[in-house]
Amino acid sequence: MKKAFTLVELMVVMAIGALLLGISIPSIWSLMKKAPLEQGISDVESMCRLARAEAIVKQRAMDVVLNETEEVVALTTAARVINKPDSLTGVMIKTTEETELIDQAILEVDLQIIEPEADEFTMDEIRIRFYPNGTSETLELRVVGDGEAYRLTLDPVTGRTTVLNEDRL
Repeated sequence: MKKAFTLVELMVVMAIGALLLGISIPSIWSLMKKAPLEQGISDVESMCRLARAEAIVKQRAMDVVLNETEEVVALTTAARVINKPDSLTGVMIKTTEETELIDQAILEVDLQIIEPEADEFTMDEIRIRFYPNGTSETLELRVVGDGEAYRLTLDPVTGRTTVLNEDRL
């Protein structure tokens, strides 16, 4: 005698599977809807982490550039003055080494910078400097989307970030 599944058994298994799928769809939908907010705070946090690591490893100051208007976060090298031989005379002269873009992320959520406050010189673009000794300038910002918000703070002594969901504050 052959052992096989009956049609009734297969239909019961398919009904259970459909029921489980129907129950899980709202959860999956809410996760997909929340994704831009999670991605936005993750982008800002990873850019700060990368800036700190690059500053320590390369022994060079790095800047995280936050633009509230364009919702962009970027990592650049900090401009600096270096001694360089003149190409014509060979004499050492001081020149400015321009910034170099290392990484950039465009956020799909609202970026609100709390500290430092923008002034007439910075407008909507804030530069947060990370130093080779692991320290940084202070930063506090909010990433807002779909009625929820995350708050990111940067500890200037350690250069490390802390992220809190504002619903839990």
